[in-house]
Amino acid sequence: MTATDRPGTSAFERTLDRIGSDIVEGRLASGAVCTVEGLTARTGHSRSVVREATRVLGGLGLLEGKAHVGHTVLPSERWDWLQPRVLRWSLASGRRDATLLAIRELRTATEPECARLAAERRSSAAGLELRTIGDALLDAAAAQDVAAFLDADLRLHRLLRQAAANPLLDRVGDAIDAALRDRVDRLPAGAIDLDDAALHRDLASAVERRDGDAAAAAMRAIIVRTA
Repeated sequence: MTATDRPGTSAFERTLDRIGSDIVEGRLASGAVCTVEGLTARTGHSRSVVREATRVLGGLGLLEGKAHVGHTVLPSERWDWLQPRVLRWSLASGRRDATLLAIRELRTATEPECARLAAERRSSAAGLELRTIGDALLDAAAAQDVAAFLDADLRLHRLLRQAAANPLLDRVGDAIDAALRDRVDRLPAGAIDLDDAALHRDLASAVERRDGDAAAAAMRAIIVRTA
């Protein structure tokens, strides 16, 4: 869901989502030159709001501004794909299947090793917290509480990255979180899989007892089932 779909969002968020989505969907094609005036007409918002949105889109690699020229739409190779906004727009677009495949490949390449490192490096406090989160995942799955399940799932993956103590793994964390949110948001009522929750509990238990091989294996199984 984009900001244009959510009530109560700001003019800036709606403008940013409109332009970003139009670029990702190809309605504003790579190489197109956009002026502030044209984007103001396109979005229906003020020049100041459009300028702020183009500044953010420039930081995300979607636009490149040049004085006296305008803002050029950049090819997808230039986009910052690890940014949650870019992934959210892509997952809501015709690029969805390709984006899901890319995220699955990213998770397969990084998360099992992250789990292994977490098992080796986690603090005593992290071990106890992982047990609590694992239990919370099982409880949420049993109750089919989607909000609680997503909260516990995100907490588990974030704690694993923190326990792994590798800042580069943190860099991909937002992309993984975006994928987890997308998957859970699309679950129909009553569709939380108890076996998936049990695998997460197995993962938490393996890290808690410092079994790196078991932690990596559990993470691989989770990715196969859920990515």
